[in-house]
Parts: sequence; structure tokens; C-alpha cells
Amino acid sequence: MDAVGSAIYGFVSRNRRRFMWAGGVIGGIYGAVKFAQYKLVEMEQERELERTAKANVKRRFEQNQQDCTFTILSLLPTLSEQVFVELNVEGITARLQSTRAGTGASGTEEVIKRAKMELWGDLKIQSFTRTVAAVYLVTLLSSFTHIQLNLLGRLFYLDSVVSFSQKGREKEVAVTSAKGVSAETERKYLTFSWFLLNRGWRVCVERVKNAVESTVGSVPLKASISFDKLYEIVEGVRKKVEFDEDGNRFDFSSFLMPSEGKEAEVLEEASADSGEQSPDVSINAELKGLLDETRDFLESSDLQSVLSSCLDTCFALLTQQLRPQFFPDDEASAAGSPEAGSKLSVVDDNEAEAITAEAASRRAGKEFPLAGLLPPITRAVHTILNGIPNLYVESLSNQADLKAFSVVVYTGWEN
Repeated sequence: MDAVGSAIYGFVSRNRRRFMWAGGVIGGIYGAVKFAQYKLVEMEQERELERTAKANVKRRFEQNQQDCTFTILSLLPTLSEQVFVELNVEGITARLQSTRAGTGASGTEEVIKRAKMELWGDLKIQSFTRTVAAVYLVTLLSSFTHIQLNLLGRLFYLDSVVSFSQKGREKEVAVTSAKGVSAETERKYLTFSWFLLNRGWRVCVERVKNAVESTVGSVPLKASISFDKLYEIVEGVRKKVEFDEDGNRFDFSSFLMPSEGKEAEVLEEASADSGEQSPDVSINAELKGLLDETRDFLESSDLQSVLSSCLDTCFALLTQQLRPQFFPDDEASAAGSPEAGSKLSVVDDNEAEAITAEAASRRAGKEFPLAGLLPPITRAVHTILNGIPNLYVESLSNQADLKAFSVVVYTGWEN
């Protein structure tokens, strides 16, 4: 045994350096394997956190878009009521019917005839104005609401990310001092929708009315109108509303926000309308930051492009709604008449382009005197402002450019 032990000892002594080298190599390999396993676990955890964070952003964003739709629908009755009072087409129709019965006018037959012609002229202008203005107002309200709620949604999301990060539950994005807004600031900020609902809409209606008068005013009530001609009329009105005399796109931001320095006045008037006593109308730094960023978005070229796409979608839906008047036997059409509103369907971007292209394709169809088209044009506004479900609001909620713009607003972390 001593000889064996001595031999082993001698062998180890002679190969000590080799054993040390082999042990170092094996230890290094073991350490590297353990480190690689650790890094793999760490990377997997990071990927899982990233997936969780992205899923959280997506879930919150989608919920925010649903909130936008519900908010728009809750504000539309206020807008609808004022538009119907201001543009009382039904009242003009009733006066025409009374003059036809011989009970609504006095004086000579010539005076009665002149009064009827004036009423018909008013009916023509107000019918077109109310329906076209309704399309613009729904589009503007939708765009403004998406900016407001996505700005707030971003701040609340970042606040939640910081909170989770501090608790070790979620990876912190590149933000060091993000926070939400106070309940009072949120309330004041959302109050600014009052401006469009109580001031801006009037200016919008007036602009549309001027465009309608210059486009339709000279068209006789007995003029024969085809689907192509109606399409040309609507496009003519749009061009005058959406572009200024120099051919530049019109800036609709003045319909949506008060000029700088007038914000406190809006808060004061909105509070008075709601019956609030001694309201706080101060504009603190937190609120001013939100208003400034909102104004930046409203005045951006991106929003101009988005508004144009949204208006294309809504006017395509209006075209779809009126089309059966001219093509009643066209079974291939997916449109529905105002009397059969259930057949009217939500329009997506591809369908909007197809409808617009078809309208411009000069297909033959029925023709009507302009006076005969006023009733369906008048009825169309009820679908736009009071439809249940509201297909115009639904089409806008699915509008690709508005969705993309909402993503930009919601994910503006650097701001």
C-alpha cells in the first residue's frame, strides 16, 4: 500500500501543473456554463417583461380607443340639438306646407309666390348645409376627442409603468419622471370639448353654409340631378370648405380650441353652463402643458392629412346612403336608403376608396329634380348625428389614419 501511495503521490507531484491547468479549464468551463445559463434566464425574463409591457400598452391603448368612441357618442346629443335648432329644416318645410294650403301667408298671390320661392331657397341651402356640416362636426369631434383621451391615456400609462417599476413588477421604459395628471387638471382639460360644442360648431356651420350657397345657390330647384351631378356638388362644397382661396388646406384648429390666452374664458363659460358656483378657472403649468401639446397636434400637418382621410371616409358613407335613390334596382350595392337604415354598413378605408371611385365613374342612373332630392338629403343628417348604432362614428373608429395618429399621440414618450 505504501508503494502504491508513493507512486500516486509521485505521479501527482510530477503532473501538478497539468492537474492545476486541467482544474482551471474545467472550473472555467463550469463557470462559463453557469454564467451563460444565468444570462439566458435573465434574457428570457427581460423578453417576458418586454412582452408583458407591450401587451399592457396594447390593452390600454385599445381600451382608450373604446373610451373615445363612448365619449363621442355621449357628446353628440349636445351637438345635434344645437344644429337642429340653428338649421330648422323641418320648420321651413312646415311653413311651405302651410303656404301650399293657403293658410300661412297673406296679401296678394304674387306675394305668396315670392314667399314660397324664398322658403324653397332657404330649404335648399339649409338641407345641404345641415347634412354636410354634420359630417364635418362628427369628424372634428372624433379627431379632437382622440387627441384628448390619448394624451391623457399616455400620461396615465407612464405613471403606471413607473409605479410598477418601483415595485419591481414591470420593466421601466426610458422615462425618469413621468407622472399622471391630477383629477382637477383632467376635469379642466376635458372641459375644453365645450368649445367645439358651443362655439366652434357655429363657425363650422357658417363656413359650410357659405360653400353651399356658392355651389348650390344658383342651381334651380327644377334642375335634373343625376348621381354624378350630386357627387360633383358635394365635392365642390368640400373643396370650398377644406381649402382657402390660395389652394392651401384650411386650418380647422380654430373650431376646436380657443386662441391662446382665452382658455380661462372657456372654463368660466363652461362652468356657468353647468351651474357651477365660484369655479376655479386658473390655468396651472400642468394644464397649460396639456393644452400646448394639444394645440401642437391640432396645427400639425399630420392632423391635416388625417382629417382629409376621415372626411373621405364619412363622405363615402354619405354617398353610400344616398346612392339607392338613383340605383334602386342595383342588387350589387351594399348601401341602404334612409328608410332602410339597417342596410347601411360601416365603411372601412378600402370601401371608402371603392365608393368614391364608383361615384366618379359616370355610371348612368335615375335623375331627379333638385327639389326631389332635398328630403333624402335632409333625412341623412339623422343617421349622422342621431344614428343608433352610429355608423359614422364606428367608421371613424376603424379609420386607419386616425388609428395611426392616435398611436403617435399615445406613444409620444419623449414628450
